[in-house]
Amino acid sequence: MHSFCSAELKMNYLKKPYFVNMGTFHMGILLQFNASESVTFKELLAYTQLPHKELVKQLQTFLETKIILCEGSLDESSTLRLNMNYSNKRTKFKITTAVQKESQQDVEQTHTAIDEDRKMYLQAAIVRIMKARKILKHNLLIQEVISQSKARFAPSIGMIKKCIESLIEKQYLERTPSATDEYSYMA
Repeated sequence: MHSFCSAELKMNYLKKPYFVNMGTFHMGILLQFNASESVTFKELLAYTQLPHKELVKQLQTFLETKIILCEGSLDESSTLRLNMNYSNKRTKFKITTAVQKESQQDVEQTHTAIDEDRKMYLQAAIVRIMKARKILKHNLLIQEVISQSKARFAPSIGMIKKCIESLIEKQYLERTPSATDEYSYMA
């Protein structure tokens, strides 16, 4: 919850005062520089008690705005110091957290989860339709499923066919003995 809060700090250590609106995590980091001009990464990790990944994300914003300086890359052994020569055109500004880009693995997990949810939705739609109609031809079933699900997403015919096959395996549906393109609902 604290990550959604914000605070306004007045930076008096520079030639002219700046009013900076920032999140509470940023504020907690910047307040550690009240005692000294430089702080190690490990000290910040101990003082703020933020997870390592979160602290790096928050510090990245300070490094990009050049309020805090770091020699080399940011890691466990880094020493961070205040930029005593910091200047900005505005005396009042806002600092926001850098947005992390989703990794390829996260994107794939999201797409997989969406596909699974869509399959479950399609299977539920097929069962609803077949429960109401009892016997239905293949093309009519596909048209009915598409019309029911078009408000949420545009299902592919291949996905619908896979869902029908899955429901036949689960014994919710069966092919009628009289026609190969006709399904009947099994209660």
